[in-house]
Amino acid sequence: MNLYFIINPAAKNGRSVSIWKQLQPLLDREGIAYQAYWTSRKGEGKEIARRIGEESVEPTVIAAVGGDGTVHEVVNGAGSFPHVAIGCIPAGTGNDFVRGFRLARKPKQALQRLLSDVRSGKDLAFDLGRFASSAVPDGVFANSIGCGFDAHIARMANRSAWKGRFNRVGIGSLIYVLYLVIELFRYRPVDLDICIDGRNYSFQQAWMATVSNHPYYGGGMRIAPSARGDDGLLHVTVVGPMQRWKILALFLTVFWGGHVRMKEVSVFAGRNVHIRPAAPVPVHADGEEARVGEVSAWIEAKRMRVIGAELGE
Repeated sequence: MNLYFIINPAAKNGRSVSIWKQLQPLLDREGIAYQAYWTSRKGEGKEIARRIGEESVEPTVIAAVGGDGTVHEVVNGAGSFPHVAIGCIPAGTGNDFVRGFRLARKPKQALQRLLSDVRSGKDLAFDLGRFASSAVPDGVFANSIGCGFDAHIARMANRSAWKGRFNRVGIGSLIYVLYLVIELFRYRPVDLDICIDGRNYSFQQAWMATVSNHPYYGGGMRIAPSARGDDGLLHVTVVGPMQRWKILALFLTVFWGGHVRMKEVSVFAGRNVHIRPAAPVPVHADGEEARVGEVSAWIEAKRMRVIGAELGE
């Protein structure tokens, strides 16, 4: 099995660099053959992963050393190749890919499990999400996509100069909480039309619609508690008209999945989803910006191979 690492030195304000420096001697001591690539700009991880997938013919492992943004690039580059398995050494702010597919959360444990699976040739098949919009005609997601308030928060936080400062003191996730509170009083909900497996639903003044491949997003929030990465379904969560103060309560209860009991929250499951907002709203894919507007999503069952993962209960 060929082994590659794609390292994003910008992940969590450089934390991935120190993590890699700790792990590299372990690899060398084990006599493991591998190649490591460093990214220097946004999108380069996708290019490297695709090139590896196209040039390799033997079973191959590509492990992202970074956060969900790095994994998103690797999955977009090589997640569809049947001979490539995706791994992750968690070194980011959110690490929802690690939670959703039950990888080890500590870097050394993640590496040890990955190497054990490399030696045994073990990987697991999970579902792969695909999406299309006017700006992204052929996109892939591992965790979730969505539009509305959550995408707006992610956009504001990712563009903020404060994110790096928060990461430096180990509280990177709080940047999203900060912008949640700030933007709560600025954001304007919009009407949404959603089609799920041919059935149409309309929501007036909806705050957001999220399409999930597994339960987690936003750094550990259980936005879709019943979702599994191998159930062949997309799980849709829509937050309809809701008073602004109650949005704060929703984002507290979402950490344990309690939000699904709120009357303003609707949940669905299906294989094909189309979301059409009445006005342009931001779209995210795995927390990364995917422009604005309409978006379609569909599931490719058991299409993505993941190494170092465990099956859910």
